[in-house]
Amino acid sequence: MAYGIFKDIERLIEYVPIEISNGGIGKLSEAVDIDTELYFEDIDRIAVRLGILEIGKDTLRVRDIIRLLNKFLKDASVINLVESPRKYLAILDSGSGVPLKNLLFEFSLSALNGDTFDAKINLLHSYHILGLRRNLVLLLSVIVNEYVRLKYDPEVRQLLTRFALISEPDNIDIHFDADETGFSKRYSNYLGELQKLSHSYHRMNQYDLQSINFR
Repeated sequence: MAYGIFKDIERLIEYVPIEISNGGIGKLSEAVDIDTELYFEDIDRIAVRLGILEIGKDTLRVRDIIRLLNKFLKDASVINLVESPRKYLAILDSGSGVPLKNLLFEFSLSALNGDTFDAKINLLHSYHILGLRRNLVLLLSVIVNEYVRLKYDPEVRQLLTRFALISEPDNIDIHFDADETGFSKRYSNYLGELQKLSHSYHRMNQYDLQSINFR
């Protein structure tokens, strides 16, 4: 079910006016931001079915898509986010040692920390090596390119945190420095965002602290 949901969300992203560079990174067209009302013809009632569009309404915002992702990422795993789950599993089973989901995790931490260059590199690696869905890559690259305006947006930060949460590797030694203060700045920022996520869920009476594994 989750795989189909993210496929539907990808179709919504197709309605967003994104200019794509030669490197495969996207940015929003001029005069468009994540709250711009975009014309949307919901022929298959995808948006209605996903609960972000009322019957008869014909506009959609990037923020609506971000909210959808935040909703469904709660119960998702990396395999739901890749173009070919079979290929992803085959690489994992091959014992090649390629740290597939680490790429998405490092993207998320870089983006949360405002390290846009590293974020773009890790995002492209997530696409070419991990096989992250193309339209998700475009949406995430838009967020990175709009970071100056979006860095304090709580829904955007929640989205990046959720991507990090489902892709966090078992071994985080790379983010621990015994000679300094402990965790790296990026990882410390991530832990801070997890706490915000926890507090938000407590207020809504929908959050179970044991559901997050602070490895």
